[in-house]
Amino acid sequence: MHDTATRTDTTIRKSIFLPADKPTVWRYLTDAEWLARWFHPADRDLAPGQDYLLTNQADGDRMCWGTVDEMRPHDYMRWSFTVGPLDGRMSCVEWRLEDAPGGTRLSLEHSGLPEDSEGFGLVLALDKGWHGFLGNLRQITG
Repeated sequence: MHDTATRTDTTIRKSIFLPADKPTVWRYLTDAEWLARWFHPADRDLAPGQDYLLTNQADGDRMCWGTVDEMRPHDYMRWSFTVGPLDGRMSCVEWRLEDAPGGTRLSLEHSGLPEDSEGFGLVLALDKGWHGFLGNLRQITG
């Protein structure tokens, strides 16, 4: 039985509008060089079924990693995703791209995160991180 007083939905959901078409936004999400411009450098372009590693811009240390589970170019991508504080436990990051007047609506859903009060600091840190990184993407596409 779950203690509903301490467990909750900790899925991070964010959506932004970008003044770029879906193929351009897709390139920012999948091309190693373009990922480094707004997020973290990647060891290679992201490809379905392939592992990925994103590193710290400053020192090259491992930041986040996982596998690209699914890609439907220009519309949808799903990653397994972990960071050091998750101690190897995988979470799920989903990206959805939709046409919008004059650009693209990009939605992010990050699920499978800790649902207890002990893990809430990590949820807060990831939420703040995604907010900042999506802001970076908005700036460079604008």
